[in-house]
Amino acid sequence: MGCVRDYREIEQRLQALPRREWRVESVARVWGYGFFCVRREIDQRAETVLVTAGIHGEEPGGVEGALRWLESGEWAKWRVNWFMLPCINPYGWERNQRRNAQGRDINRQFRNPAVCPEAQLVRKLVKGRRFLFVLDLHEDVDSPGYYLYELCQEPPFIGERIVAAVGRVIPINRDKVIDGTRATGLGLIRREGNPARLKQRPRWPMAYHLFLNGCRHIVGSETPVNLPLRLRARAHNVALRTALSALASRRQAGHFSCSASRQRVTVRSCVD
Repeated sequence: MGCVRDYREIEQRLQALPRREWRVESVARVWGYGFFCVRREIDQRAETVLVTAGIHGEEPGGVEGALRWLESGEWAKWRVNWFMLPCINPYGWERNQRRNAQGRDINRQFRNPAVCPEAQLVRKLVKGRRFLFVLDLHEDVDSPGYYLYELCQEPPFIGERIVAAVGRVIPINRDKVIDGTRATGLGLIRREGNPARLKQRPRWPMAYHLFLNGCRHIVGSETPVNLPLRLRARAHNVALRTALSALASRRQAGHFSCSASRQRVTVRSCVD
């Protein structure tokens, strides 16, 4: 398949970010493309939020959502460190195809990543790190509306709040069975956070690896591709903003706050 997008656009937008605020690194080259990691650290004691996008190349709304968040300046309101992988599958993104240059679905390679360089890189980059939560940005070519996956071992759950907020921007998937799985609630699939059961699965998506190695709260944000790109990107940004607000309001320990308020709001990380 020939290229339908130009990865240089992503590179240019990342390089245009304010250098005083962001550390933009091309940490490796995969299939001829720079693999970017974007970080902002305000305080070693602060919690870190991980945002990932573009693991499936035919889901450009996630990549656009990550880029627009980086460009928005809204990240400065939140007293967190940021760790972002804005396009995990550059080869697929350029060609608007799900899989990488090997024909592999990267999001099924995290248990045994030796054959998949993108999965190897993600595992290497996050190794030893702890995250307050992960927002993994996806799209669904078949869904009539927005939905999300939430993988969390224990409350506070934030999925319902995110769906309600995104529903003010784009339609919600109201099906009782979503992506082959019975919905837990409106536009919501809550995965059981049982480490022993996850370890029995033969193929791990990235969320399983992250859950078992440093993060106990993961949200997979899924937008429908039948809407304009700007709306899908906006929906992902609303999901991220709502997750930050929900955790800030519910947790009362640690070093997390919204700097828009003078009162320090703290959060306990879901990684105990």
